[in-house]
Amino acid sequence: MIVRDDEGKTVLIPQHAHAAISGEIARHWRKDDPESPVLRPEAIMAIEQHDRAWIPLDEVPKQKPDGSGYYSFIDYPLTDKLRAYQQGVMEVREQSRYAAILCSRHYCSFFSGDTDDERIKAFIDREEGLQQADRQTLTSAEQATLDIDQKLLSFCDDVSLYLCMNKPGAAKQNEVNWFRDGFKEQFSFADKITGEWVSTDEVRLIPSPLEAPVRIVMPQIIVEGNDYRKEKLWITVA
Repeated sequence: MIVRDDEGKTVLIPQHAHAAISGEIARHWRKDDPESPVLRPEAIMAIEQHDRAWIPLDEVPKQKPDGSGYYSFIDYPLTDKLRAYQQGVMEVREQSRYAAILCSRHYCSFFSGDTDDERIKAFIDREEGLQQADRQTLTSAEQATLDIDQKLLSFCDDVSLYLCMNKPGAAKQNEVNWFRDGFKEQFSFADKITGEWVSTDEVRLIPSPLEAPVRIVMPQIIVEGNDYRKEKLWITVA
């Protein structure tokens, strides 16, 4: 889950719903960019499905044992998270080995290669072995676009996290500091892309990577005390 506190309420956003927003960003990418993924459906699939590992974990939001709230994707228990990552990659692999490589590489990028944690070492070793095997099945054209699509996955993931982790309409100084100064990826049309909330239901990307403004829906679970309710927040991304 993405977990955000909001004036006494807790807002929960399922990770797979967040990934679907990432897919919408990719699907509407500007066509004048030579790296545009719009003609690479397996790249868009990877971006849209990259967090399907979280589907079973998010079915019942997991509360922390000390009563301090809910686990987010950041602090979720590592063993359970790594097991889910492996299963998620295998589910994507059933549809596309190209997409599975991208998802696997994305998960591996979360961890340092010089970690002392044996669980992480085993996870990275397993995933890198699968990546190497799957790369043997790719065409030369697919080999050539892997790094491009990895960058696109990372960027679209970050844009969706920017939408989900910030309070709608947040002033720049109140944004989550991860993306306050812009996104790290560079493209043919921009050395840096930044986001800003224009209003509570509109975000502007400068310069925009989109062909045209996109209307996205963000499913949310609002928790107030023992009361749970589902809401949908509509946001225009331009």
